[in-house]
Amino acid sequence: MLLSSFSFSQDKLEGVWQQKENKDNILIVYVEDDNIQFYNYQLDKEFHINEIVLNVDNNHVHTIYEDILEGFTYELYYNLINKNTLVRGSEELKTEVIYKKIG
Repeated sequence: MLLSSFSFSQDKLEGVWQQKENKDNILIVYVEDDNIQFYNYQLDKEFHINEIVLNVDNNHVHTIYEDILEGFTYELYYNLINKNTLVRGSEELKTEVIYKKIG
């Protein structure tokens, strides 16, 4: 997950994010040097998710999201709208979810 073209605004992306429409979905983003890690938590059900960063540029991150329990994998993108708003979407699923920074 080392990213050579890491021009992303690290300090603004790192933190704890809560899904705007479903408060039980929490996303923790950890940044260290050129390494971004995403930790997804679903407080209302059992889950097992792996998420691997594919690439990063400016205010945009692409990942591969794998739900082990449900048995599906798809690509996601993250767009940092401002320091308190992060949008996670999937072109494949035609969805967008808004997260608000809580930590």
